[in-house]
Amino acid sequence: HSNDLEEIDQAGAGEVVAMFGIDCRSMDTFSDGNMNLAMSSMFVPEPVMSLSIKPENAKMQNNFAKALNKFTKEDPTLRIKVDDDT
Repeated sequence: HSNDLEEIDQAGAGEVVAMFGIDCRSMDTFSDGNMNLAMSSMFVPEPVMSLSIKPENAKMQNNFAKALNKFTKEDPTLRIKVDDDT
């Protein structure tokens, strides 16, 4: 179950696992290096809605940007755009 953590030594083909301390994105594929894999990219449609968000104050800007960066690694449909005019 997704709410339970279980430590494993290996994962097989098609298994979805979580790893800690590895810089990767959602749905990245890992192998033992002995295979030459070519994965097709996932189709991500254009957004159907947009909204504007900002941190409460300028001191939070750095942490805010870090959090958004993490979200974009996990969700390939999330698009971030900075509007310099606003």
